[in-house]
Amino acid sequence: MNNHQTQDVNRKIYKRLFIFGLFSITFAITSYLFIVYLGFPTFTRSVSGKSWELFDIFSGLLSLSLFAGGFTFALAEYIDTEKAKRDEKAKLAYDIYKAIFDKLTDPEQESARRWILTNISIKKDAEDLDAWYERTHERIMFCPDGSTTDLPVGQHAIKLTLNCFDYIGFIAKHYWEIEKDSLDWISAPIAKIWRRIGPYVLHVRTLRNTADYYLSAEYIGDLCIDYRKSKNMPDEEFAQKTP
Repeated sequence: MNNHQTQDVNRKIYKRLFIFGLFSITFAITSYLFIVYLGFPTFTRSVSGKSWELFDIFSGLLSLSLFAGGFTFALAEYIDTEKAKRDEKAKLAYDIYKAIFDKLTDPEQESARRWILTNISIKKDAEDLDAWYERTHERIMFCPDGSTTDLPVGQHAIKLTLNCFDYIGFIAKHYWEIEKDSLDWISAPIAKIWRRIGPYVLHVRTLRNTADYYLSAEYIGDLCIDYRKSKNMPDEEFAQKTP
């Protein structure tokens, strides 16, 4: 919670404290005046020697009013705190959504994903993994003669996309409670890419003998694929002559 939100919550609490304190004092004074000027004289005329019992009643009413005021204030403070938490949670979800949207729609990211869709085929179940990997890796590492770039275009596209997916996956796993509406939006572009590079990433992990190679990217990739399967959504294919 930032300082501005904390100040807003504190102002609301102080305002409620003043209102409930004023209410409690008013209730106590009204009860006192009622007892002293109306109830007490009436009671003393009808019951002799027991008039001080009215002060016990008054004390009970006063204690009850103070207890009610304190309880109501505590309840109001709890409600304000929970509302501030909900507002902060909603703001955080929006900020994360905006950051992911900006990443996915970045022109360089879109260009990298388009390269993957154009150049990497989906591994078939019956296809030999080693043969598919060698063919895919050769395509990724291909560098035309005369190229002045530090990395082959394919390698740059793969790294850029994996870093983006790794960021999204880490945020989704630890900070973002992904709702169905969000998965409806992000699952299509991520799933169709992960179907192409997922087996490649897992095989690289095996070859490097490392267990943490782009784990968060794998998490979000599998999550999006499984979500679309659970909703019976068709796999989105890449078409050359489309925007």
